Amino acid sequence: MAKRPPILSSNQPDLFQQVAGHVPTLEQENAPDLDIEAELLGALRYALREAKKRGLSRERVVERMNLCLPEGQRITKRQLDAWCAESKEFHRIPAALLPAVVWACGVADPVEVITRALGLVTIDEAETLATELGQTVSARVQLGRRERELKRRLGG
Repeated sequence: MAKRPPILSSNQPDLFQQVAGHVPTLEQENAPDLDIEAELLGALRYALREAKKRGLSRERVVERMNLCLPEGQRITKRQLDAWCAESKEFHRIPAALLPAVVWACGVADPVEVITRALGLVTIDEAETLATELGQTVSARVQLGRRERELKRRLGG
């Protein structure tokens, strides 16, 4: 039976590129290009569009974000609008508020922009479970090989 090539998700880096001399961003000696402003702005707008598709207006997103914030810290729709406007170049969303945006919109893209820029990959619970299942199956196969080898050596 011919082996099929592994299936990679679009946001998953190629393992062979990583192994063949790729230096992760966090370990690079020279300063990497980490200008993610346009991509982060796009991800923020995308998250808000996806939230709107699920019936969440910007007002509702702001309400949900405020549920996540510490006592006394509130944001307004006007602030959210300013963070999303290209014309407001000096009004960018504070990084500390990104988790609230992600939860309020139900879209992780803004955080994924940051992790990708650093050469990291985010995975969800299903991917974590699939990885654990793969490791379990691999361990079972190795134990089966070891069992057969021991039986062969014992003459049985």
